[in-house]
Amino acid sequence: MAEDNSMRIGADLSAIQAIKSGVDWYTHHVILNMMDMLGDGEELFLFSNRETGFEEEAARRPDVTIVRSGFRFQEPWRQFILPAMLKKYRIDVCFFTNFVSALASPCPTVITIHDLSFRLFPKTHSLRNVVWARSLVPMSTRRSVRLIADSNNTKLDLIRVMGVPSDKVEVIHLGASSEFSPDPGPDDGKVLEYFGIHWPYVLFVGTLEPRKNINLLIKGFDKVAATRPDIHLVLAGRRGWMAQAIFDELERRDLLGRVHITGYVPDEFLPPLYRQAEALVYPSLYEGFGLPPLEAMASGTPVVVSRNSSLPEVVGDAGLYINALSVDDVAGAMERILGDADLAQSLKEKGLKRAGQFKWENVARKTLVLLREVANENK
Repeated sequence: MAEDNSMRIGADLSAIQAIKSGVDWYTHHVILNMMDMLGDGEELFLFSNRETGFEEEAARRPDVTIVRSGFRFQEPWRQFILPAMLKKYRIDVCFFTNFVSALASPCPTVITIHDLSFRLFPKTHSLRNVVWARSLVPMSTRRSVRLIADSNNTKLDLIRVMGVPSDKVEVIHLGASSEFSPDPGPDDGKVLEYFGIHWPYVLFVGTLEPRKNINLLIKGFDKVAATRPDIHLVLAGRRGWMAQAIFDELERRDLLGRVHITGYVPDEFLPPLYRQAEALVYPSLYEGFGLPPLEAMASGTPVVVSRNSSLPEVVGDAGLYINALSVDDVAGAMERILGDADLAQSLKEKGLKRAGQFKWENVARKTLVLLREVANENK
């Protein structure tokens, strides 16, 4: 009898929102690159409860199928509707990109755990998110055949905090898109005009929420601004939970004219924001990976990051490190980069070299290899 090399791989696309943050981009890039890597006899089925942006791309590919079973609420869809879809399409393995799997899945599952902030820093999340994660993530990790962690730090957290066996977790670092480059674009200046940003500026990119430690950044910037009347701070990202505290801090320090809050930045505007910045300052309290420092390095922008969690793993020797609880550390790092052109150039060169090690194609390839392994082991 001839050997059956066919394989039906499923993936949950429901993490992708219209306004994308880290997990959305992870899902987007990994799935998009996986589409180009399917082998003979392999089919990719992409499941969602609404439009995701992959429809047009998938329509041109005979080996990719989008299955949309409309349902407004994401988690009930995943837990009660998706399992029936996986059974109907005879899926051999299903990939979940956002912490939680379909617990009643009829096929083996692989799930990506990006961080354990809901356990380690619960006060930086809304009660709703903490309850959701603490209810479903432990069960998902137990029922999934393999787990993917964005970093060695997250793998160690899974072992230490949740008791996951080491051999169940595969570390697959994230990547930087080719759009992030030091090469200036013709419309770079127009992007600053669009947002009303004054140059020179230091930059923060990410959701405005407590875990990102933005109030510490504001306090550090206030110290720098006192002696450098030309410098500005740009906070680029959508408002998250408890963001009002950031606006209150700016008003209290009378910095509203020196700090620009862009709101959500469209995809095409982000690379110019990075490459025109004097530095990216990222004083986060905890990260499962930390895409903005990687994207900044790929853009030729010096980075300042906290010396905690996964950030040293991503940045290596290509950035300046700060204590995430020290205002003086943040201010001192900014002053060093702003006042030392040789240091800034050295960090730029090291950052570009470092960023070259992180590619989305590699993330997708390693993920696809793991999915094939799980499917073959469970046939």
